[in-house]
Amino acid sequence: METPRIELVRLTKEHALGYFSVWSDPHTTRWSCNGPCKTLQDAEDWMASLLPDENPTGENYAILIRRDLDQATIDSFKPETEIDDTDSVFKPGGFIGWIGTWRSEPLSEVGFVLHRSTWGLGFATEAMKAFTSLFWRLKPNVEYLAAFSDTENVASIRVLTKCGFRWVGVEFGEYELEWMVPQKRDTSQYRLYRGVNDGINSSRR
Repeated sequence: METPRIELVRLTKEHALGYFSVWSDPHTTRWSCNGPCKTLQDAEDWMASLLPDENPTGENYAILIRRDLDQATIDSFKPETEIDDTDSVFKPGGFIGWIGTWRSEPLSEVGFVLHRSTWGLGFATEAMKAFTSLFWRLKPNVEYLAAFSDTENVASIRVLTKCGFRWVGVEFGEYELEWMVPQKRDTSQYRLYRGVNDGINSSRR
């Protein structure tokens, strides 16, 4: 699946280093119950739960900068303020994140995380629209996708609503993050129903 700037490819063990570059950032992972990966081995172990051997019904993808784009075009995407690893991300085939249904039972639950250097540039929305378009084709019997977000995670909620997800409700004190205040966290649930974003051009964990 390709969009003007990115492509989604099946997540494999070969993406472990890119996965680690995203999940090792404490700021990026502050909304995750797992927190940041401390080692590449941690990243490989976590990523294993997304691969077909352990998750045969999941649809999990690496989000890459399109490999057929020239560097000058890619440089035009780069943020004005660069952070660590920006150069390694903004290149042909650069790994910028993961998106997928990390859980399929009792419902298909989509999650996503992107490298912090891509934030605010529309990549998450672009990836979600591409993913949902692909997902409906691959899973014709699934009627809706579920997504969960901390009620204070404004950026993720914005992505979901832009992509047609509807708010369902809130679970209060549903999980804990020891580095947040308050530690007991509330979770908003969203759903995207089949057909809501049909025709969109796509070219919690």
